[in-house]
Amino acid sequence: MSRLERFEDLIVWQKARELTKLVYFITRHETFDNRLANDIRQTTVMMAAKIAAAFESRGSRHALEMLTLAKSACNGFKLQWTIVYRWKRINETEYDELMNRAVEIRQLLFELEYTFEFWYPQQDDSQE
Repeated sequence: MSRLERFEDLIVWQKARELTKLVYFITRHETFDNRLANDIRQTTVMMAAKIAAAFESRGSRHALEMLTLAKSACNGFKLQWTIVYRWKRINETEYDELMNRAVEIRQLLFELEYTFEFWYPQQDDSQE
């Protein structure tokens, strides 16, 4: 098994970026309000950013906080798309695909959190 040296190597980060690309593709249509599209886009970008921040600060309490924020963004994303689906801005196939991807990312975030807790015991952040 190869060693992870960059956050770009994390499968969960790659999947978050794929989700971001899909969101940008779907929200490009005029059926989306610009503000709503921007909010949803920002949620997916934030998810990937928090994953990257967690990787860069692994071994600290900050890493686990970043993973918690990424999981929160994932939950927010699911809520946003549920609303969009109920407003009939996307079809059932698109909704199912987006939800499946969000569920997969959330599960990977839990696994990454466990990995960080196991391999990188928390350091005392107060001495940084």
